[in-house]
Amino acid sequence: MFIFIPLIYVYYTLKSLTKTKKYRGVLEAGAWYELNPKGLKNSIGKATPFFVRKGTGNKLMIYFCGGGVSWSQESAAKPMNIIKMMLGSVTYYSPVAYRFVRTLFNGILSKKQNNPFSGWNTVFIPYVTGDFHLGDNDYKYQNGRKTLYHAGEPNTKLIMDEVKKLFPDIEVLLICGESAGAFAAAGNAPLVAGYYPDVPVTVYSDASQLVVPLWREVAEKVWRVNETMLEYISEDGDLYYDLIRYSYAQLGTRAVFLRSNTISDVVLIEFGNTLQGGLHKATPESITYFTDNLAATEKRIADSDIPYYYYLCSFGKNKKTGLTGHTMSHSNKSFYDKSEHDTSLADWLTDAVSGKLYSMR
Repeated sequence: MFIFIPLIYVYYTLKSLTKTKKYRGVLEAGAWYELNPKGLKNSIGKATPFFVRKGTGNKLMIYFCGGGVSWSQESAAKPMNIIKMMLGSVTYYSPVAYRFVRTLFNGILSKKQNNPFSGWNTVFIPYVTGDFHLGDNDYKYQNGRKTLYHAGEPNTKLIMDEVKKLFPDIEVLLICGESAGAFAAAGNAPLVAGYYPDVPVTVYSDASQLVVPLWREVAEKVWRVNETMLEYISEDGDLYYDLIRYSYAQLGTRAVFLRSNTISDVVLIEFGNTLQGGLHKATPESITYFTDNLAATEKRIADSDIPYYYYLCSFGKNKKTGLTGHTMSHSNKSFYDKSEHDTSLADWLTDAVSGKLYSMR
Protein backbone atom coordinates (compact mmCIF):
# COMPACT_ATOMS: atom_id res chain seq x y z
CA MET A 1 0.00 0.00 0.00
CA PHE A 2 2.79 2.40 0.92
CA ILE A 3 4.50 1.79 -2.43
CA PHE A 4 1.23 1.86 -4.39
CA ILE A 5 0.35 5.42 -3.33
CA PRO A 6 3.71 6.93 -4.42
CA LEU A 7 3.44 5.06 -7.73
CA ILE A 8 0.04 6.65 -8.38
CA TYR A 9 1.55 10.03 -7.57
CA VAL A 10 4.48 9.42 -9.92
CA TYR A 11 2.13 8.27 -12.69
CA TYR A 12 -0.03 11.38 -12.59
CA THR A 13 2.99 13.63 -12.18
CA LEU A 14 4.58 12.17 -15.30
CA LYS A 15 1.32 12.58 -17.25
CA SER A 16 1.23 16.27 -16.38
CA LEU A 17 4.72 17.06 -17.67
CA THR A 18 5.66 19.03 -20.75
CA LYS A 19 4.92 16.87 -23.78
CA THR A 20 7.55 16.15 -26.40
CA LYS A 21 7.15 14.98 -29.96
CA LYS A 22 9.09 12.35 -31.86
CA TYR A 23 11.29 14.02 -34.47
CA ARG A 24 10.26 12.92 -37.98
CA GLY A 25 12.33 15.28 -40.11
CA VAL A 26 10.54 18.59 -39.42
CA LEU A 27 10.76 20.94 -36.45
CA GLU A 28 7.83 23.21 -35.65
CA ALA A 29 8.83 26.34 -33.75
CA GLY A 30 8.06 26.27 -30.04
CA ALA A 31 7.62 22.48 -29.63
CA TRP A 32 10.02 20.14 -27.83
CA TYR A 33 11.17 17.15 -29.90
CA GLU A 34 12.86 13.93 -28.82
CA LEU A 35 15.73 12.75 -31.04
CA ASN A 36 17.44 9.35 -30.87
CA PRO A 37 20.57 9.30 -33.05
CA LYS A 38 22.23 5.93 -33.51
CA GLY A 39 25.12 5.35 -31.13
CA LEU A 40 23.95 7.65 -28.35
CA LYS A 41 24.07 5.60 -25.14
CA ASN A 42 23.58 5.88 -21.41
CA SER A 43 25.66 4.51 -18.55
CA ILE A 44 24.23 1.00 -18.93
CA GLY A 45 24.91 0.93 -22.67
CA LYS A 46 21.35 1.46 -23.87
CA ALA A 47 20.01 4.02 -26.35
CA THR A 48 19.13 7.41 -24.93
CA PRO A 49 17.48 10.54 -26.37
CA PHE A 50 18.15 14.25 -26.37
CA PHE A 51 15.67 17.10 -26.85
CA VAL A 52 15.40 20.04 -29.23
CA ARG A 53 13.14 23.09 -29.46
CA LYS A 54 13.24 25.27 -32.55
CA GLY A 55 13.18 28.99 -31.94
CA THR A 56 12.33 31.98 -34.07
CA GLY A 57 15.82 33.15 -35.04
CA ASN A 58 19.45 32.11 -35.43
CA LYS A 59 20.52 32.01 -31.80
CA LEU A 60 21.46 28.62 -30.34
CA MET A 61 21.57 27.38 -26.74
CA ILE A 62 23.17 24.06 -25.80
CA TYR A 63 22.04 23.09 -22.29
CA PHE A 64 23.72 20.27 -20.32
CA CYS A 65 21.53 18.71 -17.63
CA GLY A 66 22.92 17.97 -14.18
CA GLY A 67 22.24 15.20 -11.68
CA GLY A 68 24.97 13.65 -9.53
CA VAL A 69 28.23 11.96 -10.44
CA SER A 70 30.08 8.64 -10.28
CA TRP A 71 33.72 8.68 -9.27
CA SER A 72 34.49 5.25 -7.80
CA GLN A 73 33.60 1.57 -7.55
CA GLU A 74 31.20 2.31 -4.71
CA SER A 75 29.39 5.18 -6.44
CA ALA A 76 29.16 3.23 -9.71
CA ALA A 77 27.20 0.56 -7.86
CA LYS A 78 24.58 3.05 -6.66
CA PRO A 79 22.66 4.39 -9.68
CA MET A 80 19.37 6.21 -9.28
CA ASN A 81 15.93 4.87 -10.13
CA ILE A 82 12.41 5.90 -9.18
CA ILE A 83 11.93 3.18 -6.55
CA LYS A 84 15.20 4.06 -4.83
CA MET A 85 14.23 7.72 -4.86
CA MET A 86 10.88 6.96 -3.22
CA LEU A 87 12.56 4.79 -0.58
CA GLY A 88 15.17 7.44 0.16
CA SER A 89 18.12 5.19 -0.75
CA VAL A 90 21.55 6.73 -1.31
CA THR A 91 22.21 7.08 -5.05
CA TYR A 92 24.79 9.05 -6.97
CA TYR A 93 23.88 9.32 -10.65
CA SER A 94 21.10 8.60 -13.14
CA PRO A 95 21.55 6.04 -15.93
CA VAL A 96 18.25 6.87 -17.62
CA ALA A 97 16.78 10.03 -19.13
CA TYR A 98 13.60 9.80 -17.07
CA ARG A 99 10.56 11.60 -18.38
CA PHE A 100 10.68 13.87 -15.35
CA VAL A 101 13.63 15.68 -16.91
CA ARG A 102 10.89 17.61 -18.68
CA THR A 103 10.14 19.34 -15.38
CA LEU A 104 13.43 21.15 -15.98
CA PHE A 105 11.94 22.92 -19.01
CA ASN A 106 11.41 26.04 -16.90
CA GLY A 107 13.44 29.15 -16.21
CA ILE A 108 15.96 29.60 -19.02
CA LEU A 109 14.35 26.64 -20.84
CA SER A 110 10.77 27.89 -20.58
CA LYS A 111 8.62 28.58 -23.64
CA LYS A 112 6.88 31.43 -21.82
CA GLN A 113 7.08 34.83 -23.47
CA ASN A 114 8.63 36.49 -20.41
CA ASN A 115 11.69 34.25 -20.79
CA PRO A 116 14.22 36.27 -22.82
CA PHE A 117 15.61 32.98 -24.20
CA SER A 118 12.28 31.48 -25.30
CA GLY A 119 12.92 32.41 -28.94
CA TRP A 120 16.31 30.68 -29.05
CA ASN A 121 16.91 27.35 -30.75
CA THR A 122 17.48 25.13 -27.71
CA VAL A 123 19.15 21.74 -27.26
CA PHE A 124 18.67 19.92 -23.95
CA ILE A 125 21.21 17.16 -23.24
CA PRO A 126 20.08 14.76 -20.47
CA TYR A 127 22.73 13.57 -18.04
CA VAL A 128 22.95 9.77 -18.13
CA THR A 129 26.67 8.95 -18.01
CA GLY A 130 27.78 9.95 -14.49
CA ASP A 131 30.89 11.75 -15.77
CA PHE A 132 29.93 15.44 -15.98
CA HIS A 133 29.38 14.71 -19.73
CA LEU A 134 33.18 14.61 -20.13
CA GLY A 135 34.36 11.00 -20.15
CA ASP A 136 35.02 8.21 -22.64
CA ASN A 137 35.59 4.97 -20.75
CA ASP A 138 33.94 1.58 -20.22
CA TYR A 139 34.43 1.51 -16.45
CA LYS A 140 34.36 -1.92 -14.84
CA TYR A 141 33.03 -2.35 -11.29
CA GLN A 142 31.79 -5.08 -8.96
CA ASN A 143 34.87 -7.20 -9.76
CA GLY A 144 34.44 -6.63 -13.47
CA ARG A 145 30.91 -8.05 -13.61
CA LYS A 146 29.32 -4.72 -14.52
CA THR A 147 30.20 -1.79 -16.76
CA LEU A 148 29.39 1.89 -16.36
CA TYR A 149 29.69 3.55 -19.75
CA HIS A 150 31.18 6.98 -19.18
CA ALA A 151 30.25 8.18 -22.67
CA GLY A 152 29.78 11.90 -22.06
CA GLU A 153 32.24 13.12 -24.70
CA PRO A 154 31.25 10.76 -27.56
CA ASN A 155 27.59 11.43 -26.78
CA THR A 156 28.18 15.16 -27.04
CA LYS A 157 29.88 14.67 -30.41
CA LEU A 158 26.98 12.58 -31.73
CA ILE A 159 24.46 15.15 -30.52
CA MET A 160 26.38 18.04 -32.04
CA ASP A 161 26.57 16.17 -35.36
CA GLU A 162 22.77 16.19 -35.39
CA VAL A 163 22.48 19.75 -34.09
CA LYS A 164 24.71 21.05 -36.88
CA LYS A 165 22.36 19.49 -39.44
CA LEU A 166 19.32 21.05 -37.77
CA PHE A 167 20.87 24.49 -37.26
CA PRO A 168 23.70 24.87 -39.81
CA ASP A 169 23.97 28.66 -39.58
CA ILE A 170 23.73 30.55 -36.31
CA GLU A 171 24.80 34.00 -35.16
CA VAL A 172 25.14 33.51 -31.37
CA LEU A 173 26.07 30.43 -29.32
CA LEU A 174 25.31 29.95 -25.62
CA ILE A 175 26.76 26.81 -24.00
CA CYS A 176 25.35 26.30 -20.54
CA GLY A 177 24.33 23.82 -17.86
CA GLU A 178 23.52 23.37 -14.20
CA SER A 179 25.30 21.42 -11.45
CA ALA A 180 27.07 18.48 -13.17
CA GLY A 181 26.04 20.14 -16.43
CA ALA A 182 27.79 23.33 -15.30
CA PHE A 183 31.11 21.48 -15.39
CA ALA A 184 30.06 20.01 -18.75
CA ALA A 185 29.48 23.45 -20.23
CA ALA A 186 32.88 24.63 -19.01
CA GLY A 187 34.71 21.53 -20.25
CA ASN A 188 32.82 20.78 -23.48
CA ALA A 189 32.86 24.36 -24.77
CA PRO A 190 35.71 23.77 -27.27
CA LEU A 191 34.01 20.63 -28.62
CA VAL A 192 30.63 22.35 -29.05
CA ALA A 193 32.03 25.64 -30.33
CA GLY A 194 34.12 23.75 -32.88
CA TYR A 195 30.96 23.11 -34.88
CA TYR A 196 30.52 26.89 -35.32
CA PRO A 197 34.10 28.21 -35.62
CA ASP A 198 33.20 31.78 -36.58
CA VAL A 199 30.49 32.43 -33.98
CA PRO A 200 31.00 34.28 -30.66
CA VAL A 201 30.55 31.99 -27.65
CA THR A 202 29.16 32.53 -24.17
CA VAL A 203 29.86 29.72 -21.69
CA TYR A 204 27.57 29.80 -18.64
CA SER A 205 27.85 27.47 -15.62
CA ASP A 206 25.16 27.40 -12.92
CA ALA A 207 26.36 25.89 -9.59
CA SER A 208 29.84 24.56 -10.28
CA GLN A 209 31.85 25.07 -7.08
CA LEU A 210 33.11 21.64 -6.00
CA VAL A 211 36.78 21.61 -5.04
CA VAL A 212 37.90 18.03 -4.35
CA PRO A 213 41.52 16.80 -4.73
CA LEU A 214 40.46 13.48 -6.27
CA TRP A 215 39.22 15.02 -9.57
CA ARG A 216 42.56 14.55 -11.31
CA GLU A 217 42.59 10.81 -10.64
CA VAL A 218 38.91 10.44 -11.53
CA ALA A 219 39.35 12.33 -14.81
CA GLU A 220 42.36 10.19 -15.74
CA LYS A 221 41.41 6.71 -14.55
CA VAL A 222 37.61 6.60 -14.16
CA TRP A 223 36.19 8.90 -16.84
CA ARG A 224 39.27 9.07 -19.10
CA VAL A 225 38.76 12.58 -20.42
CA ASN A 226 40.66 13.61 -23.53
CA GLU A 227 44.40 14.13 -23.11
CA THR A 228 44.37 17.85 -23.82
CA MET A 229 41.73 18.48 -21.14
CA LEU A 230 43.58 16.24 -18.69
CA GLU A 231 46.69 18.41 -18.95
CA TYR A 232 44.74 21.25 -17.35
CA ILE A 233 43.21 19.27 -14.47
CA SER A 234 45.40 19.80 -11.44
CA GLU A 235 45.93 17.92 -8.20
CA ASP A 236 44.37 20.70 -6.10
CA GLY A 237 40.88 19.77 -7.30
CA ASP A 238 39.54 23.16 -8.39
CA LEU A 239 37.82 21.54 -11.36
CA TYR A 240 35.70 24.47 -12.55
CA TYR A 241 38.74 26.73 -12.71
CA ASP A 242 40.73 24.03 -14.52
CA LEU A 243 37.99 23.47 -17.09
CA ILE A 244 37.48 27.12 -17.99
CA ARG A 245 41.25 27.51 -18.16
CA TYR A 246 41.31 24.62 -20.63
CA SER A 247 38.43 26.02 -22.68
CA TYR A 248 39.86 29.53 -22.76
CA ALA A 249 43.16 28.13 -24.01
CA GLN A 250 41.30 26.50 -26.92
CA LEU A 251 38.80 29.27 -27.70
CA GLY A 252 40.69 32.45 -26.86
CA THR A 253 38.94 35.79 -27.08
CA ARG A 254 35.89 34.49 -28.97
CA ALA A 255 34.57 33.10 -25.65
CA VAL A 256 33.25 34.75 -22.50
CA PHE A 257 32.72 32.74 -19.30
CA LEU A 258 29.86 33.28 -16.86
CA ARG A 259 28.94 31.60 -13.61
CA SER A 260 26.09 31.80 -11.11
CA ASN A 261 26.31 30.30 -7.63
CA THR A 262 24.55 30.67 -4.33
CA ILE A 263 27.01 31.46 -1.59
CA SER A 264 26.39 28.39 0.62
CA ASP A 265 24.97 25.85 -1.83
CA VAL A 266 23.56 23.03 0.32
CA VAL A 267 23.76 20.32 -2.37
CA LEU A 268 27.35 21.10 -3.35
CA ILE A 269 28.37 21.25 0.30
CA GLU A 270 26.79 17.85 1.00
CA PHE A 271 28.27 16.26 -2.12
CA GLY A 272 31.66 17.79 -1.37
CA ASN A 273 31.63 16.21 2.06
CA THR A 274 30.74 12.82 0.55
CA LEU A 275 33.44 13.07 -2.11
CA GLN A 276 36.02 13.60 0.63
CA GLY A 277 34.94 10.54 2.58
CA GLY A 278 32.45 12.12 4.96
CA LEU A 279 28.71 11.73 5.41
CA HIS A 280 26.30 13.13 2.84
CA LYS A 281 25.45 16.11 5.01
CA ALA A 282 26.51 19.66 5.67
CA THR A 283 28.82 20.05 8.66
CA PRO A 284 30.37 23.25 10.04
CA GLU A 285 33.68 22.14 8.53
CA SER A 286 32.24 21.37 5.08
CA ILE A 287 30.37 24.68 5.00
CA THR A 288 33.55 26.61 5.80
CA TYR A 289 35.48 24.56 3.24
CA PHE A 290 32.95 25.45 0.55
CA THR A 291 32.75 29.18 1.28
CA ASP A 292 36.54 29.51 1.59
CA ASN A 293 37.06 27.73 -1.72
CA LEU A 294 34.38 29.79 -3.46
CA ALA A 295 36.27 32.94 -2.49
CA ALA A 296 39.59 31.37 -3.49
CA THR A 297 38.33 30.27 -6.90
CA GLU A 298 36.89 33.70 -7.62
CA LYS A 299 40.24 35.26 -6.75
CA ARG A 300 42.14 32.82 -8.97
CA ILE A 301 39.96 33.66 -11.93
CA ALA A 302 40.10 37.39 -11.21
CA ASP A 303 43.91 37.18 -11.18
CA SER A 304 43.94 35.37 -14.54
CA ASP A 305 43.32 36.76 -18.01
CA ILE A 306 40.11 34.74 -18.50
CA PRO A 307 37.14 36.95 -19.52
CA TYR A 308 34.88 35.93 -16.64
CA TYR A 309 31.81 37.40 -14.90
CA TYR A 310 29.77 36.06 -12.01
CA TYR A 311 26.37 36.26 -10.33
CA LEU A 312 26.60 35.30 -6.65
CA CYS A 313 23.63 35.53 -4.30
CA SER A 314 21.94 33.96 -1.28
CA PHE A 315 18.82 32.72 -3.06
CA GLY A 316 16.87 30.10 -1.11
CA LYS A 317 18.69 30.83 2.14
CA ASN A 318 17.50 28.75 5.09
CA LYS A 319 17.12 31.09 8.06
CA LYS A 320 18.00 28.32 10.50
CA THR A 321 21.03 26.78 8.80
CA GLY A 322 22.21 29.65 6.61
CA LEU A 323 22.51 27.26 3.67
CA THR A 324 21.37 28.41 0.24
CA GLY A 325 19.68 26.78 -2.75
CA HIS A 326 21.21 24.69 -5.50
CA THR A 327 21.06 25.90 -9.13
CA MET A 328 18.97 28.83 -10.34
CA SER A 329 18.77 28.73 -14.12
CA HIS A 330 15.99 26.16 -14.66
CA SER A 331 13.60 27.31 -11.92
CA ASN A 332 11.14 30.07 -12.73
CA LYS A 333 11.35 31.55 -9.24
CA SER A 334 15.12 31.72 -8.94
CA PHE A 335 15.57 32.73 -12.58
CA TYR A 336 13.41 35.83 -12.24
CA ASP A 337 13.79 36.64 -8.54
CA LYS A 338 16.15 39.51 -7.76
CA SER A 339 17.14 38.05 -4.37
CA GLU A 340 19.37 40.68 -2.72
CA HIS A 341 20.31 42.24 -6.07
CA ASP A 342 18.54 44.84 -8.20
CA THR A 343 19.05 42.62 -11.25
CA SER A 344 17.58 39.15 -11.71
CA LEU A 345 19.59 36.24 -13.06
CA ALA A 346 17.45 36.37 -16.22
CA ASP A 347 18.29 40.04 -16.79
CA TRP A 348 21.97 39.52 -16.02
CA LEU A 349 22.23 36.68 -18.53
CA THR A 350 20.30 38.64 -21.14
CA ASP A 351 22.73 41.53 -20.75
CA ALA A 352 25.73 39.20 -20.92
CA VAL A 353 24.81 37.51 -24.20
CA SER A 354 24.12 40.97 -25.61
CA GLY A 355 27.65 42.10 -24.75
CA LYS A 356 26.84 44.04 -21.57
CA LEU A 357 29.15 42.25 -19.15
CA TYR A 358 29.35 42.82 -15.40
CA SER A 359 29.42 40.86 -12.13
CA MET A 360 26.88 40.75 -9.28
CA ARG A 361 27.67 39.91 -5.68
